[in-house]
Amino acid sequence: MSAVPLPAEAPTPSPAERKRALEELLRARRLQAEAPPLRGESRRLPLATGIAEVDALVGGGFPRGALSEVHGPASSGRTGVLLGLLARATRRGALAALVDPLDRLDPASAAAAGVDLVRLLWLRGPRVAPEELSANALAEATAAVATLASSGLFDVVALDLAGAGRERRRLPAATWLRLQRLVEDTATAVVLVAEEHVACSPGGATIALEPAAPRWSGPPGPARHLGALAARARAGRHGLRGADFALAAV
Repeated sequence: MSAVPLPAEAPTPSPAERKRALEELLRARRLQAEAPPLRGESRRLPLATGIAEVDALVGGGFPRGALSEVHGPASSGRTGVLLGLLARATRRGALAALVDPLDRLDPASAAAAGVDLVRLLWLRGPRVAPEELSANALAEATAAVATLASSGLFDVVALDLAGAGRERRRLPAATWLRLQRLVEDTATAVVLVAEEHVACSPGGATIALEPAAPRWSGPPGPARHLGALAARARAGRHGLRGADFALAAV
């Protein structure tokens, strides 16, 4: 009996190699003039979240060609607002991208919230504890956002910075200024999600979230279920306009 050598495992590509591959893929897709459309019909209207109270605070949705942000503590509804935004964009035929350096997205929850996962590009970082995230990894994540936003293919590109506050504060302030300038002449909305204020274009939207009491279904006791999460949203850097809303548990 002769031994058959097993094929050698392919080496894991470096971040630089993955970035080059992504850029080549996006460049090729832009050059395919006969390819089917990858986005919704109108690229002028703001991008709504589907949460009426939140959308009303920001003039109908997140503006295109601007850097916006959603921030608040845990259980304030920031993930629900993000999923609403991705769901509305992908359900109407657009492409969306989520750069997720801490691998926080739960695809099942996203699908339950209405996100069309086929139309969502999800760039995941290694699943590590927040304190193990390196500054280089976060710099690579912001570079990926810049690549995606400049491709012209995506209506929304989101960067989830929740849990990465320590390393985020080590990034140069020019990081966000470059993103603002990069997205200015595009039809893409770039949205940052974090625990606290990060950055916002002059024409972008800032939504600050505060948690409120959860809403339970059934009588008090161990058998009751979480029905919804109540929260309060405030718009603008000074939070002069606010609205209460609730997100159904999924």
